[in-house]
Amino acid sequence: RNKTMSTLSLLNTDGATCICEGVASGNIDGVAFKKDCVPEPMGDLLRQNNPTCFLDTYEGGLRCCHHEWFLLDADQDIPDPVDEYHLKFRFYFQDFDPHYHSNLYRFYFQTEAWAGEYDVTQCAPDEECVHSITAHFRPRDMPSHFGAPSNSTGMMLIYAGGHCHAPSCLSMELYNADTGDLLCRHEPVVGTGDDIFNERGYIAIPPCLW
Repeated sequence: RNKTMSTLSLLNTDGATCICEGVASGNIDGVAFKKDCVPEPMGDLLRQNNPTCFLDTYEGGLRCCHHEWFLLDADQDIPDPVDEYHLKFRFYFQDFDPHYHSNLYRFYFQTEAWAGEYDVTQCAPDEECVHSITAHFRPRDMPSHFGAPSNSTGMMLIYAGGHCHAPSCLSMELYNADTGDLLCRHEPVVGTGDDIFNERGYIAIPPCLW
C-alpha cells in the first residue's frame, strides 16, 4: 500500500477565516507571506493587532492578488480581457527662469507604514465608531522620487496630496509633531453631477497648496 501525508484543516465558524491556500506553511498558494508592519511611533498597525499584519488573521487583499490569479466561483469562467481606456493630458508651463523657479522634490510616505494595506476593523455590536491609523515620521524617513539633496536642513511645503480609498475614507490630516499645528486636512468630495471633477459616482481629494 502507498502511504502519504495528509492535511487536516479546521475552520473557525464564529470568526474570520482566510480562504487562501498554504496558511500553515507561511505562504499563500506558494508565495511567501511578508508584511512590513512597523512598531510605533512610525506606525500603529502592530499595536492595533490589525489583521493585515499576520498570516493567521489575514482576510485577503494584495497578497492574494498576483499575476494570473483569479478569485471566482467554481462555475464561473475566466472572462476575456476587454478593458479599454483613454487618457488625455493638458500641460501648462512657463519658460524656465533660474531667478524665479526652483526644483520641487516629491516625497512619499504611507500612513500604514509600508504594509501597503490595512483592515478597517468592525465596531462592537450596536456601537458606532470611526477607525483611524496614525504614523509619526520625519522628512528624512521619506523616500524622494527625484533625488532631493542629502544635505538639506529643512523642508518648505508647496503641495501635499493625500491618497485614500473610498468609500471608507473620511479624512486625512498632517500635523507638525513639534508644535501640534495642523498643516493639512483632506476631506474627499463626492461627485454629484456630470461636470469635470464633479462626476457622479466618483470622489475627488483636493490637495493642500501653499
